[in-house]
Amino acid sequence: MRYTNLIIIGLAALMLSACGQPRFQVEGSVEGAEGKILYFEQQGLGAVTMLDSQVLKPSGRFRFKAEVPAYPEFYRLRLEGKSIPLAVDSAVHLMVHSQAEHFNSDYRVEGSEICLQLQELLQLKQEVAARYDTVNASFRQKEISQDAYIEAIRAMADDYKQQALPFIYGNPRSAAAYYALYQRLQRLLLFNPNDHTDNQAFAAVATSWQQFYPESPRTANLVRLTLSGMSQIRKERQQSEAPAHTPEVVELDKMHSFDITLPNIFGQAVSLSSLEGKVVMLDFTAYQTDYSASRTLTMRELYNRYESYGFEIFQVSLDTDEHFWKTSALNLPWICVRDQNSLRSTYALQYYVQQLPTFFLIDRHGNIAARDETIKDLEKEIVRLLREK
Repeated sequence: MRYTNLIIIGLAALMLSACGQPRFQVEGSVEGAEGKILYFEQQGLGAVTMLDSQVLKPSGRFRFKAEVPAYPEFYRLRLEGKSIPLAVDSAVHLMVHSQAEHFNSDYRVEGSEICLQLQELLQLKQEVAARYDTVNASFRQKEISQDAYIEAIRAMADDYKQQALPFIYGNPRSAAAYYALYQRLQRLLLFNPNDHTDNQAFAAVATSWQQFYPESPRTANLVRLTLSGMSQIRKERQQSEAPAHTPEVVELDKMHSFDITLPNIFGQAVSLSSLEGKVVMLDFTAYQTDYSASRTLTMRELYNRYESYGFEIFQVSLDTDEHFWKTSALNLPWICVRDQNSLRSTYALQYYVQQLPTFFLIDRHGNIAARDETIKDLEKEIVRLLREK
């Protein structure tokens, strides 16, 4: 009998070993999607990774499984450019039902309170996006001025933040709080770590995640963004009270990339350091140049091709004409900021920019990987950096 028990215990151990890590499951149906491909993807810090896909049959039924992450992680179901956000931190069984036509605007999710909260936040953002489309159409038809257009978008961001704050302060350790912080409207950060009030929301979530999920890469990112924002807020306060000084010139090939914080077209201060985890093309340029239009087309192709893999462009304009810059940058999908000091830019000096355009490639860890004059094939270099961990 003792040997029989030992055999049973041994078989049980083998079965547990074969099972490996605990898994979570996402299943459901999508009506009217026969023959379409449904993708199941993980939304990492720097890029989106496809985990599985399924060609939908007439029933629209689907089922995906994945290992349970060690801390809250984000996933999505994607169908023809539309996606449903999901958050997982345990062996949950999620049920999602939708229709192809209204895939991410009218769906049901069961099995997770956090996923329901993500749905509410997604709906808030979609409402803001619909308002944006209306304002953008009016601006393109010249029914409103550029200043009125920018002010309207700022107001939309404020409305979103007021409705999202309960998700953040109500449970700052939740995936919903994290998700709420990182939403964008076009190129506009709805919550900006460099803004004094918004930084308090970042600090609340960063403190909570540091306590409950200290090993998560997202925690490290949150803490770094929060502290960087605090530092920038203090720096701006000190600069407003102190006389200007000559910046220290540093050796770029011996250092982490030098941080840059400048305002975008909406007046938000955006930092280069906020993009750590992505491969970044740091580009110093001026839109009031003969090369700008054709070069922008080339950059659009690169951006459209690799943005979903973790590529970003941080473009620093040295244009003297602010209105011209805003007009030019409004239609660009990447981050566009401007240094009003133009050719006397502190940042241009620190990066040894002697002519325009000048660009750098920065790896996922924030290190300068290459300068334009050393790059033989830009696209190949971007792909190489994207593949590195």
